[in-house]
Amino acid sequence: MRQHIFFTGFMASGKSRTGRAMAERLGRPFVDTDAVIVERAGKSISEIFEQDGEAKFREMEAAVIAEIANDKNPQVVSLGGGALNREENIKIIRDSGTLIRLWAKPEILSERIGRKNTRPLLANLSDEERLEKIKVMLKEREKNYAHADFSVESTNDASETHVIEHILRMLRFWNSHALDVCPSSGGRYPIFIGENIVPDSSALLEGLRLSPTHEFLVCTDTTIAKAQGNMLNMLRGQAGRCPIFKFQAGERNKTLHNLNQLFSFMLHRGYTRKSCLLQFSGGVVGDMAGFGAATYQRGIPFIQFPTTLLSMVDSSVGGKVAVNHPEGKNMIGAFYQPKAVVCDLSVLSTLNDTEYLAGLAEIVKYGVIYDEEFFRYLEENTDKIKSRDSEALKHMIFRSCQIKAEVVGIDEKESGLRAILNYGHTFGHAIEKLTNYNMFSHGIAVSLGMRVAARVAVALGMLDEAAELRQNALLDALGFPQTFNIDTEKAWNAMSVDKKAEKGTRVYILPEKIGKVQKIVNVDKEIINKSWDAIRGKGVR
Repeated sequence: MRQHIFFTGFMASGKSRTGRAMAERLGRPFVDTDAVIVERAGKSISEIFEQDGEAKFREMEAAVIAEIANDKNPQVVSLGGGALNREENIKIIRDSGTLIRLWAKPEILSERIGRKNTRPLLANLSDEERLEKIKVMLKEREKNYAHADFSVESTNDASETHVIEHILRMLRFWNSHALDVCPSSGGRYPIFIGENIVPDSSALLEGLRLSPTHEFLVCTDTTIAKAQGNMLNMLRGQAGRCPIFKFQAGERNKTLHNLNQLFSFMLHRGYTRKSCLLQFSGGVVGDMAGFGAATYQRGIPFIQFPTTLLSMVDSSVGGKVAVNHPEGKNMIGAFYQPKAVVCDLSVLSTLNDTEYLAGLAEIVKYGVIYDEEFFRYLEENTDKIKSRDSEALKHMIFRSCQIKAEVVGIDEKESGLRAILNYGHTFGHAIEKLTNYNMFSHGIAVSLGMRVAARVAVALGMLDEAAELRQNALLDALGFPQTFNIDTEKAWNAMSVDKKAEKGTRVYILPEKIGKVQKIVNVDKEIINKSWDAIRGKGVR
């Protein structure tokens, strides 16, 4: 359990009462930031507001929060109702512990506050005026409360013991919380990495305030439904025994026609905007379910439960969702972020060697494009990686997701930096298209594309041959295929229809060195065609 437990929420949401009970249950000290401020100031909060002003109070509050965060002894902390109005408080809190939001309906909050009528921001108001002001303040503060890791309802009906047990169950799930994705357009969503965490995912659905208000639908494919039947049913059970929709497995089925079958399924069963898709499969279904969520009734929430290594480190993170078109891969889609990503490592046990290798291709890519130290880790641990060592697996997934999260945090919609994630993809997509998506998995095609891209970079004088050899040596050590003979003219034409192409230009992501790439446009056709020799039999170095 992370160091501190912070409770936030509107005034009278029960932070102090629940916090004290939680501290007693865990054997930790309890701290109420408002009480600390009152003690140090020697006067009530009302008096501080009246005599010194709210700004002074917020300064004192920030100092107390920073002091608590720096304390190495785990504590349970009740935060003042406006503590999250300051961004510096939010960062300090999230960096030092788990942030839990307690919430209650405005009518309940108003009734509780009205009992004593001592809250400075709501004092001396009629019942009607108080309720209306609470609604306004809640709306204003909602963006701050959204920073909480999870939310728990504080009602007048639930016993204190019930609420505490509820929170503890959610905290157990949040032990697998690895990192957050903060897209450049705003918002935040968590990534969880752990073993056998799907069977406890009802805690996630409740913590994200999706259950019990939303109807759920699990989306999977025919292959996963057979290989992961038990886990699939567990997930269904966690979502209230919801229905399961199965796509036909395979990249060739990633089409608008098949997506329309999902829409028909949902419409016939009366799914509304208060619905949530739970995607339990690999990248193909992840893209389709995500695009379905983005467009069904103009957008409903969805959660990614990736079942392949490739989807865990790539397609489930970042919000790119799409279907294919006969003219090109992922040409019809959107940028639409999930509410969460749950990487349950136990589902990888059924992954065959080819699918596992496909995921490793994207992992190697992250080292080439962004992190030479991570690339070196892969070089030094190839035996552990090939044997699927659990610690190596966790580290690779975590660092890969972390890199992608950092990139998406700067450039969500691929207007700049995010383009580097396409390293190897322009050539890989051409291979996929020319083989009708049935010879190589996406990851394997990308690994071949990386070899070609590196050769282009060498031909342009951007990359030295030693770096190309180093990349290819790691791919070889991990067991990737080295050769594929392709018709260069057909490949050139195939690459002209690509999402990354800009008007009048062809875009390539090429390495300068291990750990850094750049976008290059309009490379001479002769250089591109010659560089396919990197994967032609004797052309492999």
